[in-house]
Amino acid sequence: MPTVTPKCCGSLTMDHGVLVLDRMGEQTEAPSNVFLIEAAETILVDTSFGDPALMAERHPGFDCHRTPDQTLTAVLDSEGYTPADVDSVVLSHLDWDHCYSLDLFDDDTTVYVSRRELAYAVAPHAMHAARYEAKSLGREPPWLRTDLTPLEGETELCPGVTAFPTPGHTVGHVSLAVDTDAGTTVVAADAVATYDNLGGDETPFRRGLAMDDLAWWESAGEVRDRADELLPGHEWAIVDAEPAGLV
Repeated sequence: MPTVTPKCCGSLTMDHGVLVLDRMGEQTEAPSNVFLIEAAETILVDTSFGDPALMAERHPGFDCHRTPDQTLTAVLDSEGYTPADVDSVVLSHLDWDHCYSLDLFDDDTTVYVSRRELAYAVAPHAMHAARYEAKSLGREPPWLRTDLTPLEGETELCPGVTAFPTPGHTVGHVSLAVDTDAGTTVVAADAVATYDNLGGDETPFRRGLAMDDLAWWESAGEVRDRADELLPGHEWAIVDAEPAGLV
């Protein structure tokens, strides 16, 4: 049966309201998680942010931290893999903190992203330009020179591993459902960025900042309903790590 291993590739400080809107004004340090899926193919979900010094220049509102054992190469090595061993990379979306280090992978690694996400990220609205490191800002997005394979609708990547649309956080966000011994494990990424996004019976979800609030709500519901185990993109409880910046 396939397995899913969450790994921490560093952390970034931010206003907590980015993750959970009703906690706006609080500072938090969130992990940047990637997910190694071992199935008929070896699949990596997301690749984290770039060099912290460069991120400080481009995204001054987010203080990025990474220890030597949290580089993507070190994280893969800790599980017995090199980038060349990865059959495919799935980018849940193209926010800057999810899609760096793609140059580590050779042409034998397929890099997937939603067609809707890619179409929007090429020329996003001005309000979203910074998060996509858009060319309109004089920058080159980290994925621009990568041969990307578009995803449309629900797609089986290999037996037991299915990518499915979860728009809202961004226009073309995707999550993955993995058939494991524990049932269905859903790699939610930022469709449910943290367990704090899950509420109670009266308010089932506590939203964060999303491009489309209604679509986010519906996607959060699908992720929750499909998952026997839910793995968020910025949750400490699922990784063996502590905040490197200690905020």
